[in-house]
Amino acid sequence: MNSLADSDLLHVWETMRRQTLPRRAAALLAAAAPGLTDGQLAGMPLGERERRLLDLHARCFGPRLSCVADCPQCGETFEFELDARALSAQWPDPAELAQPPSIATLDYRVDVHLPTVADSIAAGDGSDAAQAYATLLQRCLVCTTRAGDVVAAEMVPPALLEEAAARMESADPAAELLISMACPACEAVLNEPLDLAAFCWAEVEARAPRLLAEVHALASRYGWSEADILAMSRVRRDAYLGMVSS
Repeated sequence: MNSLADSDLLHVWETMRRQTLPRRAAALLAAAAPGLTDGQLAGMPLGERERRLLDLHARCFGPRLSCVADCPQCGETFEFELDARALSAQWPDPAELAQPPSIATLDYRVDVHLPTVADSIAAGDGSDAAQAYATLLQRCLVCTTRAGDVVAAEMVPPALLEEAAARMESADPAAELLISMACPACEAVLNEPLDLAAFCWAEVEARAPRLLAEVHALASRYGWSEADILAMSRVRRDAYLGMVSS
């Protein structure tokens, strides 16, 4: 995983502004890991995607994650910070991941695979959360049978499908990170999801306008191209910007 060059950040920002978060996350990872093929990225388990997004955030935007949570018990809104390095140290080893075991009961058998980046993109294109969940589960069903004959997923008892979803979650726990914390007002324990794609994209949205402003200032003063300005080291660019503003 490389750091994200300023030119790559602007390209992703420009092309992904109207896309869903799963598509934005995939574009960021592709830009930061040019050796990753489209097939490898599409088939990447979601836990591995989250690990790479955490690494990307630490490399490009710093290790601090500033968070806001609302307590469902008392309504208190509070802020807290997470350290990407500390989170990374607790990350499951990718080698420990295994495909979820098959579920067999009442003549039914359900085979599933771990949700991937491609699955999340397809689910993210849905209109609401319920449709997204249904799409994700449907895509992860490898085969559903009854008494040895293939049947449609709709024919499988809902309890078996819920069990299949639970096994997928257990097999790749990092696919959906939950952060536990106590509310400072009422001390209720909250388990909040950590959306690393949203964190990374918020940083991209904040940095892109600043980069464009830097290009504008230096191009207006010296006539340099955008590519030449973005290719400069941060030290040199800041030095020139300092002279322009003095």
